[in-house]
Amino acid sequence: TRGEEGGWVDVMWSSSPKRALTRARRSVGRNASGKRPNMSHIASKDPSSRSDGGRGRRERQTGEPREATLLVDCPDAKGVVAASATMLYGQGCNIIETDQHACPDAGLFFQRIHFDYSECYLGSSEAAIAGLEAAIESVADRFDMKWSLSLGNKPKRMAVLVSKFDHCLYDILLRKNSKELDCVIPVIISNHDDLRHIGEQFGIPFYHLPMRIDRNFSEEQKLAAKHEQESEIELLLKQYEIDVVVLARYMQVLSDDFCDRHQAHTINIHHSFLPAFEGGYPYHRAYDRGVKIIGATAHYITADLDAGPIIDQDVIRISHRDSVEDMIQKGRNLERSVLSRALSWHLEDRVLIHNNKTVVFGY
Repeated sequence: TRGEEGGWVDVMWSSSPKRALTRARRSVGRNASGKRPNMSHIASKDPSSRSDGGRGRRERQTGEPREATLLVDCPDAKGVVAASATMLYGQGCNIIETDQHACPDAGLFFQRIHFDYSECYLGSSEAAIAGLEAAIESVADRFDMKWSLSLGNKPKRMAVLVSKFDHCLYDILLRKNSKELDCVIPVIISNHDDLRHIGEQFGIPFYHLPMRIDRNFSEEQKLAAKHEQESEIELLLKQYEIDVVVLARYMQVLSDDFCDRHQAHTINIHHSFLPAFEGGYPYHRAYDRGVKIIGATAHYITADLDAGPIIDQDVIRISHRDSVEDMIQKGRNLERSVLSRALSWHLEDRVLIHNNKTVVFGY
């Protein structure tokens, strides 16, 4: 048949009435008169001639990408991956990276989906995000999913709690300034005033919240003093809209209530001598014992002291040639590197907590 502009259109019918395949073929792009057809009624080269003034599609293509990360924890079942991908595609999102892990013995499935929602059909407003969350929830209901959604255009706000040791604090601040850690650090909190100069050096507010405990206090009085100090910490966390708390060698045992409220987003670092060498001077006692390996562990806090879900660990060998000072230096180097990796993975939403274990995607 002849097309509108004189070109020829071949129509090929399939055997199924629902699948008629039309193949348009312009005769070398010219009409019967030998001239190129006028296609202005189909698409104009001038974006301003379009009904939207050429703005809509251009903004979606050239605007800054908006990225988000979806973490999924559910029973293992057929169709989980397809359902999540189809749902995101249906919302106009583009999957950038995906990682998954199945535990056949436990019947569990975990997935991390990093996607771009710049061209989400609902837009990028808060109402649109709520719509996207509703779409995720519809899939979650089908597969009994636990899920969390984190928006990449909003860096997490992190509070650093310290005592007297400065090595982890310095390392975190330097990595943040060099953009190795993608976060905002608006506050440093300490039960001692020794490291105030570091806050001043980096231009970060430093709050000294001492533990007002007398050695003659009863256990009830000590607990009341701990709760009072922690309530001050809570006020600062709320004031600065904190998303993540890091205990950068914060030498205070937190109350069960505090741990229960913040266990999913508070990360602690300690040496690997626990529980063999608890208390003061662990490296001296490890030296006297002749240990051959020392290490560090980064984990989420729980009410059970130093028993939370482990994010990262590392070790280094010790020989008879290492002095106590050598062991301390090696231990601090490990604490820096292990804590920075754990923080980086958490900030990038690569860690999924299930019971008392973690799945670290991309590790």
